[in-house]
Amino acid sequence: MIGDGDAVSDILQDVFIDYFNKMNNGNEIRQPKSWLYRATFNKCIDTIRKQKRFQNIETLKEFAVEQESSEKHDLKNAVTIALSKLKPRDRMLAVLYSEGLSYKEMAEATGIRSVSIGKLLSRTLEKLEMNLKDQGYELY
Repeated sequence: MIGDGDAVSDILQDVFIDYFNKMNNGNEIRQPKSWLYRATFNKCIDTIRKQKRFQNIETLKEFAVEQESSEKHDLKNAVTIALSKLKPRDRMLAVLYSEGLSYKEMAEATGIRSVSIGKLLSRTLEKLEMNLKDQGYELY
């Protein structure tokens, strides 16, 4: 979502500091995995909002990519570009889905009602598929 390794490190550090502080203050976090996803997502959105004042979000498309074969590299770039064209909420759903979370866990992490996750995820995957087709790739 961010595309800047230093900013990502700062976000993760802030999230874990918040988590540590909540736990030390006696607050109970019943679903730590979902809480961490949601807190990270929110921090990323805040960072993007701050960056919007200085640069267009379209410039955040490119992410650091490891040295791989050119085909894998091209496919990875295509997926990155396709994901960057999605709204932040849709991007988050796609990432959570790719990590194998259940609809209930996705709902907790995103704050979306669990009954809406299925349809929103379906629409998100359709958008992702169309973005990839525009670049000459097939999702399946």
